[in-house]
Amino acid sequence: MTMTALRVLAADDDPTMAILLRAVLAAPDFDLCLVADGDAALAACAEPGRFDIVLLDVEMPGRDGLQVAAELRRREGTDLPIVLLTGREDAAFAAALAALPARHLAKPVNWTTLPDQLREWLRFSGNSG
Repeated sequence: MTMTALRVLAADDDPTMAILLRAVLAAPDFDLCLVADGDAALAACAEPGRFDIVLLDVEMPGRDGLQVAAELRRREGTDLPIVLLTGREDAAFAAALAALPARHLAKPVNWTTLPDQLREWLRFSGNSG
């Protein structure tokens, strides 16, 4: 039985994170679109339904992950699963996360479990590929 690759958009300005994301979210299980900033993430999402899940670094130059997530929620509602990557755990971040709504993945990322965690979140959201 052939499974469809999960279409993932990841936005992170850190070159090391980009290397790791490419290594862990590789074909054939994943179809990864990797961008370096929030504006590029929004441009990549211009076509509704292009991605199954979006991973956003919270702290990027220009539009940060919270701003991008808020714009994606405005455009697409809550159907698109969004995961915010950050080491932040302060009250303001928790409130922003709940308001979106979005999931939080703490940095440093556990690269071994990331693929299964994304699949599980997609199953939970009902958006499996």
